[in-house]
Amino acid sequence: MGKALGNAAYPGLLVLLKGSLGMGKTKLTQGVGHALGYERVKSPTFIIMSEYEGAVPLLHADLYRLEDEAEINSLGIEEYLEEGFTAVVEWAERWTEAPDGDRIDVEFEAAPGDGESRSLTFTGYGEAACEALRRVVEEIKTMVSAE
Repeated sequence: MGKALGNAAYPGLLVLLKGSLGMGKTKLTQGVGHALGYERVKSPTFIIMSEYEGAVPLLHADLYRLEDEAEINSLGIEEYLEEGFTAVVEWAERWTEAPDGDRIDVEFEAAPGDGESRSLTFTGYGEAACEALRRVVEEIKTMVSAE
């Protein structure tokens, strides 16, 4: 799913990942990064943000260690979007003042059963993000039918 999301990503897209520990937020982000041409995308939990420069630059932020909205706003994520980055933000439920523009929210939940499966809910905001989300869904359908 991360690869499909990365294939549909574009400069200025904000992706907000929401869910508890161990749900796969970083794994999904790694898929986005691989699709954008970045070989190694690591969790920025301790450094808060990582930048990857390329054809479509990627900002990977992790808000887990941040306590309040002022700290989050001081990161300047919106400025990165204006500069043409695709931004993927983990623990985005902490960012209550996230911009309403072009963005895709992804909510992770444990699926009933074995404890290993996940349920992901994608929600698009803005025309371009919704179009990107349609492409993601089509690519996932193609991947599933190929299996």
